[in-house]
Amino acid sequence: MSAVSSPSLWRQPVFAGLFASTALLALGGQIYQLALPLILYELTHSLAAMSNLRAVEFLPNLLLAVFIGVWVDRVCRRRWAQRALLAMAALLGVCALALAGGRMAAWLFYPLTFCVMLCNYVTAICRMALVKESVPPAQLVQANGYLGSLFDVFAVSGPMLSGLLIAWASPHWSLGAPALMFLLSAALMARVPAQGPGQAGERRFLAELAAGWRALRGNAALWQLSWVVVLANGAAGVAEVLFLFRARDQLGFSPGQLGLLFGCAGAGGIAAGLCVARVRKALGLGRMICLALLLEAAGMAAQAWFDDMRWLAAAMVLQSFVVVCGNVGVWSYRQEATPAALIGRVSGLTGSLFKLLMPLALVLGGVLSAGMPLRDLMLATAAWQAGAGALAWLSRVRAVA
Repeated sequence: MSAVSSPSLWRQPVFAGLFASTALLALGGQIYQLALPLILYELTHSLAAMSNLRAVEFLPNLLLAVFIGVWVDRVCRRRWAQRALLAMAALLGVCALALAGGRMAAWLFYPLTFCVMLCNYVTAICRMALVKESVPPAQLVQANGYLGSLFDVFAVSGPMLSGLLIAWASPHWSLGAPALMFLLSAALMARVPAQGPGQAGERRFLAELAAGWRALRGNAALWQLSWVVVLANGAAGVAEVLFLFRARDQLGFSPGQLGLLFGCAGAGGIAAGLCVARVRKALGLGRMICLALLLEAAGMAAQAWFDDMRWLAAAMVLQSFVVVCGNVGVWSYRQEATPAALIGRVSGLTGSLFKLLMPLALVLGGVLSAGMPLRDLMLATAAWQAGAGALAWLSRVRAVA
């Protein structure tokens, strides 16, 4: 179906429902994802604890993504997205009450993070599958750009609100407010039409997984891109935690200032979400992904080098712009190149691969930070990211149209 004959995305009920639900999910996610490490820092004043918490965030992807992918191809994706949202609301709500009562021990942040991110990942794969099966191929980049930009739109207000809640209200509100948002997100998801299971007949996990694996391995560009993203995500995960620690511990930024800094950076992501389809048309999908990885490395180096908040904000605007372009490019190519019946399994397999190095890299970053100057460690992650971009440029990824 051509873009000319396709109705506007806003007139497509599945996309409209997903957009409304994702808006609240994005805002709540931006609040709690910044709040959790900041609250843990206030309790422990430990970079290692923050790094370990960040590592736990990726364990559901690494350990369970392939199972989730097979499951998503079997079930009603809308209903399971709702159930995952309700579970996230319950988990954060209970922990907000425990934190308010002074009964939230530091170690409880680790199982909380694991369970919330598990539910978040179920929601994400369901959303990707719903977009794949409902949006015409010619509109996939535009749809992913709009959905992806929501996270950057609320990166303007979410981190700022999170910092303000911690600094001037009460830390437990930075968990309770997202819980309420996830409840509303689940309610809005009801606008998405419920569809039957994606598969019929006998269900055998290994056979279903093997079909997804063959689809992934049969696409050389997607296979190579997956391993490039493995390297890039490892560097990006470490860089994010190191910068958060540097800004809070070495530069002395308050939670409110840190929230404002991340909020300013979201402007670049908003711009990227609105114009990524034009960037793809001008550069080609593969070149866009490669250049995004290389420019992201430059942004990481700037975060290590600059001390002034204004320069840091400018560098993060650019970095956010290229990160969104790169992410949308990866998501769109995976959707375009994968049959609808296999999208859950391929998303699960690539999701596991994408996060393969992140827990180890984050733990290693925390260990190295004890004996290595923080700026040198951050510059090393920037060089690592640049290497991933160079590999992408030399692979088949660059030739993807």
